[in-house]
Order: sequence, then structure tokens, then C-alpha cells
Amino acid sequence: MPHRASKKLDRQHLKSAQHEVESKLQNLAGLSQTDFRQAISAANISRSDETANSTKGYAGTNFYHKLIKALRDILAPKGFEAFAYRGVEMTLNEQLAIVVCKGDQSTGDINQSPFSAYKKGNMSLELFGLVQDDNPDQKALFDKASALKTNHGKLQLELDGKKRDVWILMHYSEKLDTGDYHVAAELSQPATYDNRGYINSFNERIILNLEETEPTGTSSIFTDNINFDIE
Repeated sequence: MPHRASKKLDRQHLKSAQHEVESKLQNLAGLSQTDFRQAISAANISRSDETANSTKGYAGTNFYHKLIKALRDILAPKGFEAFAYRGVEMTLNEQLAIVVCKGDQSTGDINQSPFSAYKKGNMSLELFGLVQDDNPDQKALFDKASALKTNHGKLQLELDGKKRDVWILMHYSEKLDTGDYHVAAELSQPATYDNRGYINSFNERIILNLEETEPTGTSSIFTDNINFDIE
């Protein structure tokens, strides 16, 4: 009997957590998990023709470009549009700027914090409003002496005279024995980087459930590397 009760409580907790995720996305810009499910599904299909003769990175490149396009197509009716700044592709509206990037195995795991796999250039660090913090556990996320734009602890990007909160759609793919790819993703707001230029903490993370139905178990374990493509 206690075992059944425990399972019921787990289901209630997961359902409550998913409701909270939907609420957060809705409050951000009228977004929903369905938006991201559809975009990631379309991107996943784009690499279905990968074979042993495909070039290295073929599947990943196809996924990246298709995900950006699909996200823009899906969010266009909600007032979002395509925008590129110095090689950084964005999907933005009046309040929000979303950037797609690859993460490491911690992506989508609420118990793990993703860490940047690649050093970021000065331009990208400046663009995303990040500040240096060699010890993110100290909670001192922002340098008071800097001229960075922040609003109640949220990172902002100023473009054409408007300030937009910056979020990244971070994804991590695992190739299965069947040849298919399992994808984990989250919509997160980067906060700081270390003295080597690697992102090391987030202001907020919204873990996405990419399944069509309510989750029936605990979240999969992932750990992640973040890669912004800067030209």
C-alpha cells in the first residue's frame, strides 16, 4: 500500500512541476512546451537520412540549422522574428531574445548545472551580458562596477533601443543503438563565466519535457557542454 501511495505522490509532483514549467513559459512570452517539442521534433527528423557516408558533424549541423528555422516558424505567430548579430542567430520579440546552442550531458537535468564546453570570445560574453565570477556559489553574480544591463538580476540585451531578456534554448543529443537520437533540452538564462571564458552558472533554468504525454518517472540524467557558434 505505501508503494502505491508513493507512486501516486510522484505522479502528482511531476504533474505539478509540468504545470509550473508551462506557467513560466507562458509568463515569459506566451510560450509553451509544445512550441519547443514541435521545433525539436522537426530538427530531429532533419538528420534521419544520416548514413555511414555522411560527413562528420552532418547530423549535428542539420539539427542546429533546422532547429533555428523551425523555432522561428513556430514562434512567428506569437510575434517573434529572425535576427542575427555578428554571427549569433536569434529568435526575438519585443521582450525576449532566444539563442539556440548545444549543451553537454547535464542539459535537462535539474540536479546538475551545465558547464560551457568551449571558451567564449569577448564579443559573445559581452553580447550575452555575462560577467566574470570564479566562484558562482558566492552569489555575487554581477560586477557592480560594470556597465552591464541588468534588471532584477536578469540579463538583458539592448538592440535598436529596446532591452530584451536573453535566454538560450540549450539541447543535448544522445545517439541510440537504433540510430535515432534522444534529445534533452532546457530554456535557460546564463549568468556568469570563469577566468577562462567558460560559462559556469545560470540565473534560471526551465527544464523542458519533450514527451507528448505527462512524464511517468524521474528525469533522465544528462551532463552538458555549451557551444555558441560565433563567426
